[in-house]
Amino acid sequence: MADLLRSLARWLVAISPYALTALLALLVVLALASIAIVIVVLLWWAGWTNRHAAQRSAAAPPARPAAPPPNARRRAYMIYLSGIGHISGEYSTRYEDAFLTAIAAQAPDLAIIRDVFPFSVNNQGMTSERLLGWFWSWVNAQRLRKGRLKFAGDLILIRNILYTAVSADSRYGPIYNYSVAELLLHSLLLQGYRPGSGTPLTLLGYSGGGQIALATAGYLKATLRAPVQVISLGGVINTSPAIDRVDALYHLYGTKDRWQRFGQLIFPGRWPVAVWSRWNQGLASGKITEICTGPMTHQGRRNYMDATATLDSGQSYQAHTTEIVARLVRQFTAAAPGK
Repeated sequence: MADLLRSLARWLVAISPYALTALLALLVVLALASIAIVIVVLLWWAGWTNRHAAQRSAAAPPARPAAPPPNARRRAYMIYLSGIGHISGEYSTRYEDAFLTAIAAQAPDLAIIRDVFPFSVNNQGMTSERLLGWFWSWVNAQRLRKGRLKFAGDLILIRNILYTAVSADSRYGPIYNYSVAELLLHSLLLQGYRPGSGTPLTLLGYSGGGQIALATAGYLKATLRAPVQVISLGGVINTSPAIDRVDALYHLYGTKDRWQRFGQLIFPGRWPVAVWSRWNQGLASGKITEICTGPMTHQGRRNYMDATATLDSGQSYQAHTTEIVARLVRQFTAAAPGK
């Protein structure tokens, strides 16, 4: 032990004072950011923020007319929650646009909702924040330019990772997840969903959105009184109590997706030895199903939605993932009572 401490001391001395200062500053900033997010969540719960105004944030769609919209006749609904690289409910990548369009083509009776930003208690995009909106606008501009400040995009990832961590936290997570569930319910109602109708709902969450999709599913099932399933696409998810409430959970993963493996490591309830955990009990009962999609990565080229990369069969990654998700939605819709 003494040798280990001496080695650590020599390593710290060898580090450049500037690098050490930067490292300590980064740790302090992360700690303060985590505390700030918790405070935002608690202020929302205390009613110190305007919930009604939040539901009509810039990222939300305009109010619908009084007449039922066409989606009211849909046989099923799906909410897509984006990953940690997003800055608002309006932002999307070309991968996601093509992916969701392909799902809609294979499930024509499915209404797909994608206007909720899951890393916020009020659906407010990062660039619309009152205090830091200017900063996130600058960060996003630097990210899109792909210039010298390549780390700019990492700031967005770190910020949203912290929100994902709050969602997974047993103390503050229930409050935060309830706030997002309110936003999802509001969006469903705008799209013509009728609570109590029994219309099945699928929550499709990518990356950190997978955690929030699962964590909010229990609230939505109790409110809608309808079948609810969760599909995690490379999700970093914990053993949420919602596992006991949802009808099914499908976890899609790629063999080269390091981020989703990270979720298996940081949440002890997902370790194979934790046979008593909700996750392992769900696997044993069949409520949770893990589906390997092939040698897919988490983001960038060769990710789950990449239409240019192909499997050995010649099928593109996007087509393969789309086929799995569309099949799960169709099966769930067909099995729903009265459908």
